[in-house]
Order: sequence, then structure tokens, then C-alpha cells
Amino acid sequence: MLEQPKMLSHVLTGCVFFPGTFYLLVAGVGKLWPWLNKLDLLLLCNKAVSSLQAIISCVVGAFVVVNCYKDILHDRHWLTEAYTCFGVSYFYYDIWSMYLTECARCPELTDNGWLPLKLYLRRKGLMVFHHLTLPVIFFPIIMFFRRGLGDFFVGTLFFIELSTPFVALRAVLLQFHMEDSLVYAINGICAVMAFFLCRIALFPLLYAMYGDKYGLSTLQVPFAIPVKCNVGCAVILIFQLYWFAQMIRVLRSYSPKQNGKHPPPLEKEL
Repeated sequence: MLEQPKMLSHVLTGCVFFPGTFYLLVAGVGKLWPWLNKLDLLLLCNKAVSSLQAIISCVVGAFVVVNCYKDILHDRHWLTEAYTCFGVSYFYYDIWSMYLTECARCPELTDNGWLPLKLYLRRKGLMVFHHLTLPVIFFPIIMFFRRGLGDFFVGTLFFIELSTPFVALRAVLLQFHMEDSLVYAINGICAVMAFFLCRIALFPLLYAMYGDKYGLSTLQVPFAIPVKCNVGCAVILIFQLYWFAQMIRVLRSYSPKQNGKHPPPLEKEL
């Protein structure tokens, strides 16, 4: 486990990095493309930071997996806990960033420029719950309760973010009214594939790898590992199955020309 001063330094670095990057992008993109309205600018920068976080997460995950695959239970890599500390602040930053975007989206509902919390939660309640719940559950598990075991599995979970850039691009394309473009259709298919592979199929794959390592069938693994591991995977998977169903619903309803009517923006839910 990281020493407490290092943990704190990584957490503080994340607290500066994510909002700092967002506000730097807002300032820079605003000057580069001054014709963007406030909503376009904030949404674009929010999705850019989300995509950047996802890329970093996947790169870190790749380093951890490559360095820990020989012994998937006992091998260690310092990036596992370092990135957990660094990345935890992203969830709280994103709640604020999404709030600013929603204030710009619904100016007629704001009070002196601020959207009432009740209305914000009505629009983004599930995502806020997701962002509040995951760090509270998984940060202590990764940092304190797993006793240094399973860096390989934590590294593979970092790949969950692989679908985020595709979902972010979809939100941007919707905002700029590009629903009828080929890019939108291709991106939607890529988003569904990446989401399924890295957020749903990943879990049975991890159970199968653990079983293969210790001579168990995949169905025996849930009964051979700590309950907290099964609960943690179940919590993550419930969110992913819900959002995957929403993605499939939107993809099935998509048609390049719908007489001016388009499916509801998935970014309200993802």
C-alpha cells in the first residue's frame, strides 16, 4: 500500500489536474473558436476531459496488466494504487462539470445562473449517484481491504473506461446536430461494441481467468473468492447492464432521417 503522504499527493494532483484541465480548455477553446455558445463550449470541454481520463485509465491498465499477468493474484505494480488515488477526484470533478453544462443547457430554469439542485438531479441523478457511490465503495477496497492482492484484476477494470471516448463523441455530435452523419452511425456501433467488451464481457472473462489459474470452473469461482469481490463486481455490472440496454435502445431507434425527430440524447443517462 502507498504511504500516506504519497496517497495524499496523488489525490491532490488529481484534484488540481481534472478541474484545471477543464478550465484551461474552456479558456483555450473559447479563444480558438469564439463562435461557440456557452453550452457548446462547456459540453465540448467536459467530454474532452472525460475522454482524456479514459485514455489515461486504459494506458495505466495496460501497464498494470502487462506487468502482473504472470501471477494474476500476487504480482504488484505501483501504478495500481497511484492511479486509484489520482483518478478518484475525477468523479467529483465531473459532477461539478456536468452541473455547469446543465446550467448552460437550461438557462430559463436557472436562478441567477444556477440550476436548482432538484432539477439537476432529475436530469443527471443516476450519473451523480454512480459518481458518488463508486469512489466510496471501491477506493477503500483497492487501497485498504484487498491486502495488496489482485493488481492484475484492478488493472483490467481500468479498461472499463475504453467506451467513454465513443460515448463522449456521440454527445458532441448530437450537440452539433450531426445525427444524420456517417460518423455518428459508425461511432454508435463502436460505442456499443467497446461498452459490451470492456464493461460487461470483461467480468466473466476475469472469473474464467481466475478459475483457469486455480483449477476451477468459471461457475465455481464466485464461491471461491471473497464475498466483497462478488458484491463489487455486481455493483459495477448493474450500472453497466442498465446503460448498455439504453445504448441498444437508442441504436435500434436510430435512423439517418427521422423527419426531424431524433432519439433522446444518451448523454443525459451516461
